[in-house]
Amino acid sequence: MWEMTSVLDQKRRVVLPIEVAEQLGLVEGSEVTFEKEKGMVIIKKAGKKEDTLRKIMSWNPKRTRRTVPVKEAEVKEIWR
Repeated sequence: MWEMTSVLDQKRRVVLPIEVAEQLGLVEGSEVTFEKEKGMVIIKKAGKKEDTLRKIMSWNPKRTRRTVPVKEAEVKEIWR
C-alpha cells in the first residue's frame, strides 16, 4: 500500500505519478475508469469495450437467448 499526492490544474486534471501508471500498465492514450466507493475514488485501467458487453450479456445464468428487458437493479448490480 502506498500513498502519493498530485495537484489539480485549472481544468481539474491530475497527473498520475509514474509509479501508478506503470503499475496499472497505462501508456499514452490508455483509458481509465473511476469508481466511487465508501468515500474514495478508485482508478482502474479500463477494460476493452467488447469485454464489458460480454460481461453484461453473460453475468446472469438465468438469462436465455430470448430478448428480455434488463431491469434497472440488474444494471446497477453489474456496474457496482
